[in-house]
Amino acid sequence: MKTHLTRLLEPTDQAQAWGALREAISRLERTSSASGAGLARWLGVFTRTRERITIQRLSRPLVVLILDGAKRIFLDGPDGNTRLVAREGQILLVPQGIPLELVNEPDPERGAYRSFTIELLSEVDERLQRRYPTLCVQRGLGGFEADRPHLLRSAMPSIQALIHLVNTLLLPGAHALLIEHRLEDLILTLLLQHREQLDEARAASSTLALDPTLAVRALVRRDPARPWAAPEVARALGVSDATLRRRLGAKGVSFRALLWKERLDLAKALLRSGRHGVLEVATACGYDSASRFAEQFRRSEGVSPSEYRARHRASANDCWSEEPELDAR
Repeated sequence: MKTHLTRLLEPTDQAQAWGALREAISRLERTSSASGAGLARWLGVFTRTRERITIQRLSRPLVVLILDGAKRIFLDGPDGNTRLVAREGQILLVPQGIPLELVNEPDPERGAYRSFTIELLSEVDERLQRRYPTLCVQRGLGGFEADRPHLLRSAMPSIQALIHLVNTLLLPGAHALLIEHRLEDLILTLLLQHREQLDEARAASSTLALDPTLAVRALVRRDPARPWAAPEVARALGVSDATLRRRLGAKGVSFRALLWKERLDLAKALLRSGRHGVLEVATACGYDSASRFAEQFRRSEGVSPSEYRARHRASANDCWSEEPELDAR
């Protein structure tokens, strides 16, 4: 089961690239569960049980690709509510020096959590600072803010950069300079993608004064599965939580209602396609439980997700079964 929106709605070439990357990583893991090369060390993580991990201080930056399941990072301590959730196909970049409270959760259908982690040495940042001073405006790791983890979509450029790196690691006797080049290419690709996501957030922020509902929906639409909270959205839009709620209230709508509306539109599109199960759709819409998603969907639409999908499948079949009338003239 492909659990993330980018896997559900991606073009065929990206789906093929994602499959090629998974296969390349599997071949690499068959050679060893961990290895070091040049400026990095890679590690494959696999578990069939839910595991919670506490790290007092991360010694080196990490790039984590989620292959199966989900990784939850609690940003305000083990008992906090603010969290970042990385799902299949997403990439986490975690700066060094920060404490981490995280949970690895197996995929409910595959029954496993699996990730591919790259641990970077400090020399990577030094090289990026020298080569790309306009992009790398601060220390830590390029242009990534060093006080928190960053969640990135698996866009085609980042998938291709990972494929190049993994395939190079698979080469017998690959030169260290070539591996370092591939690694630098990956970090630069992720940095440019990060800048693009920041630009998207700024664009949403500029829309806020004109229509706060559009600004919120545009932000949520980038990643509907993310556990969005009003304070987080307000920060991304450059206003306080109270200001955001006041502006939405002036439009007669709440943040919770907007969030559900955006997710509902996605859920309907996926269900109408007939290609995805209810659990798959629920996960893409940010729900860990298919039953909770189904309950919310029924309250909103008056039918269950399964019934909604069946109705549209039947309608599609009816349309295709009608034979066109021949013009007898």
